[in-house]
Amino acid sequence: MCIIIVAVVVLVYRHIAPVNPTTVALTFLVAVLVVSAFWGLKYSVFLAILATLAFNYFFLPPIGTFTIADPQNWIALFAFLVTAIIASQLSERARREAIQAHQRRKEIERLYGFSQQLLTTENVPELLNVLPRFLVESFAVSTAALFVPGREDIYRSGPNTRELDAERLRSVTARGEPIKDYDQGLCFAPLRLGMKSAGAIGTSGGTLSRETLEALGTLIAIAIERTGAVEKLSKAEASRESEKLRLPFSTRSRTSSAHP
Repeated sequence: MCIIIVAVVVLVYRHIAPVNPTTVALTFLVAVLVVSAFWGLKYSVFLAILATLAFNYFFLPPIGTFTIADPQNWIALFAFLVTAIIASQLSERARREAIQAHQRRKEIERLYGFSQQLLTTENVPELLNVLPRFLVESFAVSTAALFVPGREDIYRSGPNTRELDAERLRSVTARGEPIKDYDQGLCFAPLRLGMKSAGAIGTSGGTLSRETLEALGTLIAIAIERTGAVEKLSKAEASRESEKLRLPFSTRSRTSSAHP
């Protein structure tokens, strides 16, 4: 692609619409920026070097050689090369930042959707069973697993989650720090509630950022705590209602026994 771009510029400015060397240099510079924005720094630097050679050979006297007659053209050629490389680096940095910003926005949207799903259950066992599936659906990972101390089972999104072994989940719970295995595409994060580690999650088939892992750990820990509190409150309320229903019955029974 870079060779084709240089060939087209040379063909147009040499045989179709001859222009001065300044216009040629600016055209090559724009091409370097475009390549950097779409294909990255490696290709843009290659194009900058190739454009410098073509600029020297086809547009700086003596034409048709790599010799430069006027010493000032050496400065112009060097300035063009440096400008092209610096511009391509800046363009590449802007491209990376734009990609990162887009990824962060998508992760925030996914975290919001995931947090909404966590509010759909008010029973701790049910929440623990559906959490791995919520993770897979929300973050486009292949598998997920959840470990909570005090419970024997490892809650999994499916049967094929051997890489998310219990030993590593327990290790992450004890250490309280996220772990990312880029080679195997594994991510682990503790469930943190303040300074307390309340378990761990693991995912495979996709790499999540450290910030997202930490946010997930906190969200899940809060959801488990909240669901447990709601469940206890519901049981207490049911117990009070049951007690209220028994009291009138007990009163009527004592009254009837006192007045035969």
